Amino acid sequence: MKHPDFAKRFKQAVTHAGVEDTQEALARLFDVSTVTIWSYRNGEKLPRMSTATRIAETLGVSVDWLLTGAGKGPGLLGNTEGSNVTQGPRIQGRIPLISWVQAGAFCEAVDLLESGEAEAWLPCPAAHSDRAYALRVNGDSMTSPYPGQRSYPEGTIIFVDPDKPLTNGCRVIAKINGEATFKTYAEDMGHIYLRPINPTYSPMDVTGKDITFCGVIIGSYTPE
Repeated sequence: MKHPDFAKRFKQAVTHAGVEDTQEALARLFDVSTVTIWSYRNGEKLPRMSTATRIAETLGVSVDWLLTGAGKGPGLLGNTEGSNVTQGPRIQGRIPLISWVQAGAFCEAVDLLESGEAEAWLPCPAAHSDRAYALRVNGDSMTSPYPGQRSYPEGTIIFVDPDKPLTNGCRVIAKINGEATFKTYAEDMGHIYLRPINPTYSPMDVTGKDITFCGVIIGSYTPE
């Protein structure tokens, strides 16, 4: 799949930044190979998120603009003066929306996802590591029946960071019995539990069991 629009934005950002525009110079600047620079220039592939973020910061554009064309481009900054719309949180980058099967594999994986391996790349307003990913909630075990309580109905998109440390009461993705699950992490009297929000489901005592934690929830949103 070709990415001509990315190639055009990449060239525009390089030109505006005034850096030396040779494959060798850009390869040194962005810490990639000259072949990779050639592929960017010709729209052969998109950079990984960590590389795209490094390129965007170096060239003074937003990673969102570099990858999609939305957001801050070269010398551009949105103007909201006189508008009744307030500026939202700054997008910290885009992360891959993956399947629950992939989430389980993420517990073991070392390499980051390539752009084509995800269902979509979603803008994330929360600070996160390069290994962060998104999931679509299945089922109602994390849905609260009580108004005003934190709830994650089926279809909610959750942002997960494998590098965020566990804390008592945080929401986590855990791999147990070979499957990934979304629950609240709880420590109580020397025991570790995975607790649902929905009271019709029972908590699981996972103390001493073979369990892998695949990441902590750093944010969520519900699509329209």
